[in-house]
Amino acid sequence: DGIKMGEAIGGKSIDLEWLQVYSTSLVEPDDLNAKIKFLAAEELCGVVGLVLDANGKRFATSSARHYDLTDEMQKTELPSRFCLNKSASDEIIWHCKFYAGCGVLKFYESGRG
Repeated sequence: DGIKMGEAIGGKSIDLEWLQVYSTSLVEPDDLNAKIKFLAAEELCGVVGLVLDANGKRFATSSARHYDLTDEMQKTELPSRFCLNKSASDEIIWHCKFYAGCGVLKFYESGRG
C-alpha cells in the first residue's frame, strides 16, 4: 500500500524485483479479515513446521523459501495453518507464548482433527 500511495503522488519505484515477499504473517483465527496482522518471526520458519490448507492438507513446510511458500499459498484454499510439533515449539517457546498471548497461535494436545 505504501508503494502505491507514493506512486500516486509522483514517487518512482526501482529494484522491486529484489523485494522479498514475506508470507508468514499471523492473523487471529476468529477474525481473518482483521486489519492488524502479526509478522511471524524468522524463528518460526527455522524450526520447520507444516503448512496446511483450510482442509488440513499439507502443501508446504515452513522452511520453504518465502517466495515459493507464497506461490503455493496462492494456489490453495485459505486460510492456511502453520503447525509445530512439541520439539519445534520447545525450541522457540518464547515466540509461541507471545503469539498465543496475542490470540494468533493455539496449543493442541494432539494433531488429530
